[in-house]
Order: sequence, then structure tokens, then C-alpha cells
Amino acid sequence: MAPMAGLTKLPFRRMVRRWGAGLVHTEMISSHGIAYDNRRTRDYLVCAEDEHPIGYQLFGAVPEILAAAAVVCVEAGADLIDLNMACPVRKVVKTGAGAALLGTPELAEACLKATVAAVEGAVPVTVKIRAGLRAGDEAGHRLAPRLVAGGAAAITIHPRTASQLYRGRADHTITLALARELEVPVIASGDIAATLPDGTVGRGLCAGLRDGGVAAVAVARAALGRPWVFRELLTGDPPPPPAERLAELKRFVAEVVDEWGERAVGHLRQFWPRFRRSDTIGKPLALELMRASSVAAITELLEIQACGGTDSGAGGGGAV
Repeated sequence: MAPMAGLTKLPFRRMVRRWGAGLVHTEMISSHGIAYDNRRTRDYLVCAEDEHPIGYQLFGAVPEILAAAAVVCVEAGADLIDLNMACPVRKVVKTGAGAALLGTPELAEACLKATVAAVEGAVPVTVKIRAGLRAGDEAGHRLAPRLVAGGAAAITIHPRTASQLYRGRADHTITLALARELEVPVIASGDIAATLPDGTVGRGLCAGLRDGGVAAVAVARAALGRPWVFRELLTGDPPPPPAERLAELKRFVAEVVDEWGERAVGHLRQFWPRFRRSDTIGKPLALELMRASSVAAITELLEIQACGGTDSGAGGGGAV
């Protein structure tokens, strides 16, 4: 399960684990937030016993601060540290972190080496990169061997450029080229769980990546509202029946409420459209859930649905 800001929190990580995710990640955590002991950042460090193995993803561009933050993450329970050198979001890039590090390879190396030295072999340190900053610069391809030489235990590549953001298609010929060249595992990210016209998830890309030497795939947006995508990719099984999908949604909601109480209402709003796209709920119910202003209202709406309300919503596999 790839890290996603604001999304890959404990209930979400538990949910995808139930459907076959072999490794989960925290959302991207600011190394400066850890260094300054920011209260909100501290919350990102919490993990439960049933979440292992779990990766903690850090971002930043100051080697000493990244190294110190990695030590804190290991103490909090991290099974691996992942350094983000891929995020294209402006507020991250303008600090010199994320994908900006592709354009400053010496600094990228220094960040990695400091982190590897700080954890002293207690956990592996991996790095996530993009293909480059802009089309044709091949910055990611050039940086990857330097990161491996600096101690990276694996490289995850999202083969879009930073300037693309999430537009267009991920070019996994780049991923396959890295897998052939690097001596460490290469993990593929980006468009992994593309949906076929019949609503099923295609496994062909995963099979091609595996046959080409790619060690693993990281699923991100495709799992939002469709956590069973992991089982679909692993086994080729179709999506679960409507009642099972709805039961999973209700369990997820209950776990979010256990974590945040009434604050769960706002957090869940980003998930209702996703569960509608997977045909777990229908459009009328999704709209009502978006308007709900309390946990009690959400619970009542889902109970009505479970008891056979008029908004059945669940049909085929849905779009990812």
C-alpha cells in the first residue's frame, strides 16, 4: 500500500491489510515536524501491533533532520524508512524536498546516506523517486544508481515526471529498465490497478512487471473505496458481492469513528465518492452521506442500506 497524504492512516491501513496488502505505509511525514515535535506530526507516528510490517515515509531536504527523524520513526515501530523524492506538490517541492531532490543529486545522496547511517542497519531505508522533473531529463534514472550506491535497500519508481503530476499514463518501460539495471529490488508505482472495460482489474501489467524483474507493486489511488483491489491483483478473484463490500465499509467507518469520534465525519467525506465508484453504495446514498453532519447520521444511513434500503448501489466492479 503506497503512502497517500491524509489517507493512509491506521483504519485505512488495517482495511487494506485485510484484503491482502503485504506492506503498508504511513502517510508522508515531515521530518521537520518530527524535529519540532509538532503535535499533529506525532499522531502520524502511531501504529498498532497488527500493522506490521509497516513503512514510515519521510520527506525533507536537510540530511541531519531526516536522519534524526528516522531514528524517532524506528523507535515508534517502523519496519522500514522510505524517503520521498517523488512528491510533485508545490508546497513540498518549493522547500527542496520531494521531487525537487531529483534535481539536486548530491543533496539527495547526502539525505540518504545520513538516514542509513542513523538507523545503523536496524531497518532498511528505501527511496521513492519519479522518472524526472520534466519530460526527457531522465533525472530519476540517473539518480537511482547513486542512491543504491549510497545504501538504498530498494527503489520505488513512479514513472511520471514531476511536471505531469498525476496526468497521462505511467511509463513502466522506465520501471523495467531500472529493474534490469539495479542490484536492489525495484518497486513499481503508478496505474498499477488499471480497470478494464468490464469493471475488473487487469493483472497483465503486474505479470509483465514481475516477469521483467520488478520485485513488487505499490497500489495507491486504486485502493480508495476498493480495498479488495489487492485480492483482485493477487488472485484474479472478482470483487466481493455487494453485502460483503457494504460490511467492509461499515467496519472501516466504525474503526475511523473509534479513532476520531465526531471528527470522523469530515475525514470520511473523501471516501464516500470512492465507495460509490466501486458500486459499494449508490449515488443517492453517497450524497446523503456527504451531507451527514454527525456519526449518528452516518450510522443510521448505513444501517438502512444494510437492511435493504432503496439505494442498493452495489452492482458490478465499478471504476477505479
